[in-house]
Amino acid sequence: MSPKRPTRPKTDTPDTTPVVRDTTPDTPTPPRLMPDTLIDPTLTHPAWQLPEPPVTRREMIEIYDLPAETHVRDITVQRPIGSYFLAPGLVNRLPPPDLLNGIRSAGRHAYVDLVEGGTVLIGPDTQNGMRARLSNELLASGPLLERVEGTLMWRPVLTENAPDAGTSQLFISRHRVPDDEQSTVPSKRPRLEETPWNGWSIDPQHATPGDIRVDGIQYKVIPRGDASDPIVYIKNPNHLIYDFDLLDRTLRLDPQQQPRGAIQVPPAQHWQIDPTLPFERPLTNYVSQYFPELSVTSLENVAFHQFLLANGANTATGSGLTLLRQTFNDWKAGNAHPRPQLADPLLMLPILPTSGSGAIRAIELPTPTPGGPLQRLDFDPALFRQEWLYSTTTQSAVDLKRFMATLLTRNGYAVFDPSPSNSFPALVFKRTGHDYVFFISLHRIRGRKINQTLNVDQHSASLRLHIQVGAAAAAAVIAAHATHKVVWLRGGPQTLANADDTVFIVRDGHARL
Repeated sequence: MSPKRPTRPKTDTPDTTPVVRDTTPDTPTPPRLMPDTLIDPTLTHPAWQLPEPPVTRREMIEIYDLPAETHVRDITVQRPIGSYFLAPGLVNRLPPPDLLNGIRSAGRHAYVDLVEGGTVLIGPDTQNGMRARLSNELLASGPLLERVEGTLMWRPVLTENAPDAGTSQLFISRHRVPDDEQSTVPSKRPRLEETPWNGWSIDPQHATPGDIRVDGIQYKVIPRGDASDPIVYIKNPNHLIYDFDLLDRTLRLDPQQQPRGAIQVPPAQHWQIDPTLPFERPLTNYVSQYFPELSVTSLENVAFHQFLLANGANTATGSGLTLLRQTFNDWKAGNAHPRPQLADPLLMLPILPTSGSGAIRAIELPTPTPGGPLQRLDFDPALFRQEWLYSTTTQSAVDLKRFMATLLTRNGYAVFDPSPSNSFPALVFKRTGHDYVFFISLHRIRGRKINQTLNVDQHSASLRLHIQVGAAAAAAVIAAHATHKVVWLRGGPQTLANADDTVFIVRDGHARL
């Protein structure tokens, strides 16, 4: 006999438990923030989204009937071009632009550099025009782009949706509700020539000490910092506190919304706003332009530390923004830096502690952490793959010196010619803009520690220095040491079993003299 199949229980018995209908309104669930490692780096970080102003019940819109002969066109609101910018670490990995069309091809993907700064992925639209594209799109939907004639740069195209003299305008009025004291004021769409800060005005009764009035309009001002600085910065009142993240996010997504400088003009001492953008690109992009082979983590940590040094804290001040602008201008012009620690990442590094006793000490290398303290600089071998692969095949001290010398040169440093000595590899180098001299002892590190042997014979140290780095470099070190202008460093390739390969530089307090 076959086994008896179980019978399905009857379901026609009414449930005696009364059901009460839930009438409470649905509460939207806040979006879950994803870790950065799960987000496509070509997309916009969720934390970069600028807050939208809340819409209140009073903001009622009436659309008036238009004449039958009026031509109405649909206009698609696009993302700002900043939403398509690639992360600096990805841009550094792209090949140079093609000399014919300015396109940087990487496999089946095409990228272009924009005149106003930033690099975007591009692709064809339905009309075979080239538009900015997100990596998850089949057809590009971003702003239409064109190459600037005679250059390798591209720019957004002024499309037919831009307003012109023949375009009809849609009038919007705000109706007064019973408890509204303001009258109905018709308004129309802002013109393109209007300045971004036209919408930054505040009610004078909400002004605080330090806020300024320009042409009868009251503006919020970023805290001044140094009172002797004549420049103040007005800001969008929706941007409450300008820390590093808010400023960098604003520069990436909508640079027109960044603070603007203002200064008092004699003889009446009235305030005048400078229409020039204080910053042309995000802060990390400035660092990557002059230190192109730093890792993404080092770029972010250097830019953040630079912001802290300029402002004295993680809150922007007017004098701090001016210091940053001066530093970036000095980089561009090759000027001497009044504050070298703001301009050279190697001068920002702290002196690492040593452990051990006697003549043998050890330095524990810190782990590079995004958003962490700046304790080391790292250069990404993926950006100089051929040189890195060769360096891993040789144990020669001379080859190690040549490898590090070319790396430092590509990143803006002037290196004294390496000595032919094949023992105790070291280099001496400088950088335009300040008079500090860098001495770096080179190591190949497997693991996280540097073992160092301290000099015990100070009388023979200068003699060994000539052999180690060469006569010219040794003379520069001795002269700078007399004025306390030598920075003692250690660095070289580091390989770990559970981390990416890197070329590191740290600072120590042990003089080689």
